[in-house]
Amino acid sequence: ASEEALLKARRDSTQSVRNAYRSVETDVRAVAARAQAIISAQSALEATQVGAEVGTRNVVDVVLSQRTVFQARRDFANARFNYVIDSLNLNQAAGTLSPQDVIDLNEWLNSASE
Repeated sequence: ASEEALLKARRDSTQSVRNAYRSVETDVRAVAARAQAIISAQSALEATQVGAEVGTRNVVDVVLSQRTVFQARRDFANARFNYVIDSLNLNQAAGTLSPQDVIDLNEWLNSASE
């Protein structure tokens, strides 16, 4: 029975690491996509502003474009947050999470907020 329990624990651990790794891979792609969405939304905003200046767009269009930019930035921040959390989960599942990882994350968060 103990051998079966050990085998099950190994399988569960392996599955947990694989799932965490896949999550991190997905997060990397999501962060890149969200960064591109910011660029796209910013370009659309600039075009809408120019259209408002020449009279082909109105203020409502500009405000909607600004909202899209802010939503893209929010989505990018959420994607980065998910990446950080999933990276920590991967390190935990792999058994490599250390206090230094948390210290490094804290320093990165402090520098990002400044």
